[in-house]
Amino acid sequence: MHVLLVNPPPPPSQRVSRGLMGGFGMVVGDGLCYPPLDLLYLVSIIERAGHVATVIDAEADGSDGEHILSALRETPSPLVGLATSSATIVLDLALVDRIKAQSPESLVFITGSQGSKVPDLAMAGSQVDAVVRGEPEITVEKMIEALDAGEDPLGVDGITVRRGDTVHSNPDRPLLRGDALDALPFPSRDLLPVESYRIPTMEGPIQTVQSSRGCPINCTYCGYVVAQGIPWRGRSAANVFDELKQIVLDHGVTNVVFRDPLFAYDRDRNLELCSMLEEADLGLSWQCETAIKTMDDELIGAMARAGCVSVSFGIETGNEELQKKYSRGKIKSHDHAKAVIDSCRRHGIATRGFFMIGFPEETVEMAKQTMDLAIHLDPDTVQFTAVTPYPDTKLYKESRAAREGEYDFEKFTGTTPVGVALAMTGEQVSGAIRKAYRRFYMRPSRVLQELRRPQLLLQRFRRYVGLLSTAGES
Repeated sequence: MHVLLVNPPPPPSQRVSRGLMGGFGMVVGDGLCYPPLDLLYLVSIIERAGHVATVIDAEADGSDGEHILSALRETPSPLVGLATSSATIVLDLALVDRIKAQSPESLVFITGSQGSKVPDLAMAGSQVDAVVRGEPEITVEKMIEALDAGEDPLGVDGITVRRGDTVHSNPDRPLLRGDALDALPFPSRDLLPVESYRIPTMEGPIQTVQSSRGCPINCTYCGYVVAQGIPWRGRSAANVFDELKQIVLDHGVTNVVFRDPLFAYDRDRNLELCSMLEEADLGLSWQCETAIKTMDDELIGAMARAGCVSVSFGIETGNEELQKKYSRGKIKSHDHAKAVIDSCRRHGIATRGFFMIGFPEETVEMAKQTMDLAIHLDPDTVQFTAVTPYPDTKLYKESRAAREGEYDFEKFTGTTPVGVALAMTGEQVSGAIRKAYRRFYMRPSRVLQELRRPQLLLQRFRRYVGLLSTAGES
């Protein structure tokens, strides 16, 4: 059996990384392109079952819908899967319809958190046969087994399907835990050229690794929580090390980005992994994302010796009440956060701070507290985004109940205000984001620092040129 998997073309004049924000996706700059990790996991599942898969990553190679249709004409596939995101869902479903019009006999399914959490929208808006909800690996494996046996592939758990004129959701599939994650085959990286994947802060090609899933912090707005669940589920240190070794030795890639929402949750596992990496001396450089409260100087030192070059921290807001209500106290205190970032700097690890503006009751003054905290902590880079209530999050449910009408999911880019703020207008939220970038990067000390990295500065300017404009300052 041949299976076609597609990471569809991005919207015009945009690059959307569909795997970010827990699979809801986010608009990113031209300098960032991640491998479609979920699809590569599916390839390995398909190959383990004795079948053949083709992957088209239109985000990376620039191919259009016609190229995808041509590939399907050349090699007909009984099963076709597409990655989706919030910002691209309309375009993705339009491509589904083109595929179904050309190959009505193909069973077409979509993955991604947007469809997973709002499956009726996908079913009502296209001819898609199935929405794969939650973790896709075992669900797609069961669909293939059913096809292979001549049984109904739309009867398996974990999908939403169309039965006549009605939409029906089959039972949920349980989350993979512990040994089950270790038992998954490593993502098949042979089908896509490694040189296609890059980020601005690393020289040379990169690969991504998911060493754990889930996040018990359970922030009210977090797409990762609704996509991966609250329980933290980690692979063993030995299993993660084996995948990293394969990436270096078999694929010649020495840059890795961990795609865990809470990488440092299990301190003992991380110390064990760091020890293995330090001893093996693979020449690997890697970066990760975690909560600041999971870090201490001993762990930071071990990570640095093991090749960690950058850590991203979700800090979100400088207002204590907003921090407690929406971010569940992700930081212990401003002083502890500052100590962690300073420790990273001493050990040679770059830091990135994620901040959000536009919570429901947030005022302009509260937004300035977030700007002040960013300057106080002084990470190497910052990212300010508009608060976005991803479907099925607590914030989505509460804000949806408080507003009239549905959200426009095409605006769920991560940078566009979508109407969740009640005490600020959308223009004020956008203005505060622009002002936050200017206040952080236009300080004399920061300007001098940025001028030492002209290539990175140029990439950052291209990405934030709209945000750095003078219009709309609050």
